[in-house]
Amino acid sequence: MKNVFVIFIAAIYLTNLKAQLSEVEDLSSHVYFLSDDKLEGRGTGSKGEKIAQSYIASHFNEAGLKPYGVKGYIQPFNFTLGKKMINTNFLNIENNALKLEDDYFPLVYAANCFINSSIVNVGFGIDAGELYNDYAELSKLEGKVFAINLSSPDGIHPHSKYKDYTDYKTRVSKAKEKGAVAVIFYNTEKHVDDPHYDIKRNVQDVELPVIFIQRPLNDLLKNNSKIRLSIDMIKDERVGENVIGFIDNRAENTIVIGAHYDHLGWGKDGGSLYKGKPTIHNGADDNASGVSIVIELAKHLKNSSNTKNNYLFICFSAEELGLIGSKSFTLNPTIDLSSVNYMINFDMVGRLDEQTKKLSVGGVGTASAFQELIKNGKNNYVDIVTKQSGMGPSDHASFYLKNIPVLFLFTGTHADYHKPSDDSWKINFNGMQNILEYSADLITKLDSRDKLVFQKTKDESSQSLKRKFSVTLGVVPNYMFDGKGMKIDAVTEGKPAHTGGILAGDIVTRMGTVEITDMTAYMMALGKFKKGDSTKVEVLRNNGLRIINITF
Repeated sequence: MKNVFVIFIAAIYLTNLKAQLSEVEDLSSHVYFLSDDKLEGRGTGSKGEKIAQSYIASHFNEAGLKPYGVKGYIQPFNFTLGKKMINTNFLNIENNALKLEDDYFPLVYAANCFINSSIVNVGFGIDAGELYNDYAELSKLEGKVFAINLSSPDGIHPHSKYKDYTDYKTRVSKAKEKGAVAVIFYNTEKHVDDPHYDIKRNVQDVELPVIFIQRPLNDLLKNNSKIRLSIDMIKDERVGENVIGFIDNRAENTIVIGAHYDHLGWGKDGGSLYKGKPTIHNGADDNASGVSIVIELAKHLKNSSNTKNNYLFICFSAEELGLIGSKSFTLNPTIDLSSVNYMINFDMVGRLDEQTKKLSVGGVGTASAFQELIKNGKNNYVDIVTKQSGMGPSDHASFYLKNIPVLFLFTGTHADYHKPSDDSWKINFNGMQNILEYSADLITKLDSRDKLVFQKTKDESSQSLKRKFSVTLGVVPNYMFDGKGMKIDAVTEGKPAHTGGILAGDIVTRMGTVEITDMTAYMMALGKFKKGDSTKVEVLRNNGLRIINITF
């Protein structure tokens, strides 16, 4: 009898092991397909994203999910991604033909134009009344192209007397008032960064052409120099497509399970941290990993015996461009949002550390049931690190803002984040299988409860991340680190941390006079510095304290 029991237990073990191995193979297959070069980085609206879309829809269909988009599984949405250059764009100064992007570029809010005129250098382009006025002794400005220095009479710093007059649009507005037909910004201030060529933002236009000319060409901007300028840009209208499938358990409430399936394509639309020519960004971790878990959860939950909740599976498009797909869904939902129990979002879940097995679960403060079920500490699959806030830089934020409880699963950033090196061979597929099992177990436990009640959370860390800083240390923080200080996952070459000798793995404990206890303290400290400042940074390295001098 004892031997029969042992054989029975062994049979159960082997069956479970076989199922786990099958899941690992399926997860691997999904990630390798979605992050293949043939999909060219799954840029929103691209041919590669459509291939990914068809792949996801076919697996939803295979799992028996009902199409729940607008056109079958697909929910299309229109959006504008800034502008794009068309037709003829040129700049010629005194018969010197300048090259677009390399020598000059229009700013995103610039008006289109065709101008044949001359240049007048108006200094800093500041009119501060009795305090200071660059225009006081200038005349016959009507119809000229104004060249404006981005600095100010006392430089650019937080205590400048002219800080209220130095932002771009204030100077452009003043130039228009004085009769300019266009503005050329240039920079002589070594402590002020040049603007970037970035026309992929939706901003309000000004009624004036505005360009920036690179520093080596500043000498061309002399009074009365002849200039011919053409700017020709149109709105970049795009279409994204969410992929949506439904498991109808005839329940009153629905759980939304999601992940974004778009990535950066060739890195041309912004967001890439790679310095070099446009290259395919495959996005194996970001976010082929999350999509793979969503597909496998669909198969798992289709066969579950749950009847207390329905399940809506959504793979979002245009997340990388600003959570556009999830925002579009919450504005035009294919189910009644009031019936949504909670939303669980998977983004970058492919790099579970083999040693620590730490999985970040955000949004725990958005419902009391989460607090009870999701606790710091070991379980059978992963070591959970909880975050209270329902906000964050992924699609769950769109649902949180609709007063829906959310969870956000994430294994942390790494040196390959938003770079072409985020490839499938670096994924921990056994770790993904652990996350899949943990998620299925968590959803099953939550299914036994009544509909969750939404709780608003304090989003202080989210707000601090939105602050604009004039400097950067040039590091990738380890968001999974729950000790004292700010641990560094990667250091960017050429930035202050790299130049000063800070290494990946270091834990920053102090910057200047500010003690660094966590990410929020680090952000607060960073806001105290400006370009050109020097300070001492204390780091823990191999359990030893080091003091490193850095200059921003």
